[in-house]
Amino acid sequence: MSERAMRVLVVDDDQDLVDLMEMCLTTYQGWDVQAVTSGTEAVHRCREHAPDAVLLDVDMPILDGPGVLAALRADPDTCAVPVVFVTGAAEPDLNQRLCALGAAAVLSKPFDPRRIGAEVALILGW
Repeated sequence: MSERAMRVLVVDDDQDLVDLMEMCLTTYQGWDVQAVTSGTEAVHRCREHAPDAVLLDVDMPILDGPGVLAALRADPDTCAVPVVFVTGAAEPDLNQRLCALGAAAVLSKPFDPRRIGAEVALILGW
């Protein structure tokens, strides 16, 4: 466990889900959570604020989750940021494809709001 709060960027085009994830993660060990609702905004925010991890939806308009991951991996400043996909479309083939692109893990929606922080911490070894 680190002495400082984990900085997490939550990215989903569903504002209600963003709000729920933000609430869950800020109450879990007081993580510093920023949230955005578009892939383009996620890339900019990640470059500006250097999060410790990104929780990312797959299906978003304009720039989808895999596109965001590709943009982060192509930038030397963000290439090592762990990305955990959180998706309602979690299937074995999709999970394998996302992990092959460089995702740390794939979590399914709906998620348990009481456990999402612990699951992310376990995945990232935080």
